[in-house]
This record gives sequence, C-alpha cells and structure tokens, in this order.
Amino acid sequence: LTKTKSGATIEFTGTTTFGTKTWEGPLVLLSGSDLTVKGFGTLDGQGAWYWKQGTSISRPVFFRLHAVTSSTLSGFTLKNSPFRTFSILNSEKTTISGLTLDSSAGDGTAKNTDGFDLSRNDGVTITGNKIYNQDDCLAMQSSTNTVFSNNYCSGGHGISIGSLGGDSVTSSDTVSGLTVTGNSIVSSVNGIRIKTIIGLQGLVSNVKYSNNKLSNVENAIVLHSDYSKSKGGYTGSPTSEVTIEDITVSGLSGTATNLYDIVVNSKVVSGWTFSGITVSASSKGSCSGQPSSITC
Repeated sequence: LTKTKSGATIEFTGTTTFGTKTWEGPLVLLSGSDLTVKGFGTLDGQGAWYWKQGTSISRPVFFRLHAVTSSTLSGFTLKNSPFRTFSILNSEKTTISGLTLDSSAGDGTAKNTDGFDLSRNDGVTITGNKIYNQDDCLAMQSSTNTVFSNNYCSGGHGISIGSLGGDSVTSSDTVSGLTVTGNSIVSSVNGIRIKTIIGLQGLVSNVKYSNNKLSNVENAIVLHSDYSKSKGGYTGSPTSEVTIEDITVSGLSGTATNLYDIVVNSKVVSGWTFSGITVSASSKGSCSGQPSSITC
C-alpha cells in the first residue's frame, strides 16, 4: 500500500491470513497522505509458526507506517503477530483508534510482540485500542508530540520509552511532548517505564502520565539509566547520559507488586513531579539517583 493516492480509503473486510517465511517484512507497508484505513476485518500474521522457532530467525514486522501524513486508521484487528505489530516511522498528524492487537495466543512462547513502536514521528495519536501481547504495549524510540490515551494493555511489558540513546542528541534519540493518559495496564511486567542506554546521549523531555490504572502489575513506575543493549538488561550502573527532564506522573492507581524501580544517573535528571499516586503495592521498591523532589 505504498502507492496509495492522496485521500484514498482502504477498507479491511473478512479475514486475511498471511503466509509464513523467515524475512524482516513488513507484512503490510502503508505510505501516503490523507488516508482513511478502516473496516472490521482481521489480519492474521500466523505468529505461532514464528513463536515456536524462537528469536534466532528473522521475523517480519506486521504493519509498518512509513511517511504517513494526516491519516486515520480505525476498527480492524491484527492477530498473531510474528514480531512487532506496528512500526510507525517518519509520520505525522495521524490517528490510530479502535483497533484490536491480539497476540494472546502466544502467551508463554511469543517474544518481541510490541504493540506500537514509534520512531521519528510528530503528532501521532494512539487512542482507544486493545493490545494483548508479550512485550511493550507502547515503545517510544523517538518522536515528538505523541498522545497515547484510553488504551487497554494486557500481558506485556507496559508503556515504555526506550531503550533510548545514541552517540549524540538527535531527533532519532529524542522523545519530547508525550502524553500518556487514561490507559489500563493489566497483568504486565511494568506500568510506565523509561529506560536509557549506558554511555549514550539523548533527550526525554516533557512527558506527562495522568490517570492511568494498573492491575496485577509487577513494577508500577520504572526509570532506568543502566540499560545495556548487548546484555539485553539492566547493569546496575546508571551511566547513561540521556537527559530525563520534566516528567509528571499524576493520578496513577491500581495494584502492583513494587511501586518504584528507579536507578538513574542523578546528573541528567530534573523537573520530576509525582502526585496523586494511590497504587496499592506489596512493596515500595527502591530508588536511587532521582531528583531531590522525589521521595520513595
């Protein structure tokens, strides 16, 4: 769908089942402006064929938006994603609403089934969707002026910024102007999370989390400056130089095992405000490096 005329309408009906092979995809590639993509159809990526083979094979991205402008996507279902479900790149002023992303059949076997991955976009709104997966519900690699609202996230790793960081501060390593509001995060490893890469630079700025609800979440609020891509996890040494500033968390409610999991570089954090947090947690968790305004 890369040669779609401006103003076109694309409608998904019935069930479309994709074939299987080891490649990077995407299964669907969309580009264009003023597009309306809608319908009540189902796209089936046959994820089970990939899940059972693990992460060593090439797996296709399911649905990629590249250079999509002033468009809307609504109504349809994507199920059994082989790998990342939505990859949204270099797009702007576009809204995704009322979709169902359902890879719940992969619980226990599927890996890297992110809901929405965003890089180098401006003005993307993702609202009122249902996401059942085994990785990040939202993964912000970079983008500006993004809204993620009133979504239902189940079974994965929560709403994430990162992992983020580069050799210098560029648009590819910047998340600014993100609003995360009114979402439900259920049976997930994390609620809200920011993770930045050791030794690298970047910017996370002007991020507002408001009135999100957690249920059966392991870690409610997670901020880490010690992520290692090569190790695929936290190192315990927060040497990331990615600035994390002007972060607001308000009205966070629900249930979690740990309230806080914060390990950040005190030299690059400022302007955090936490208020109205009523999460019922078994443990308060732990914090280190946070601004003095934050008490854990």
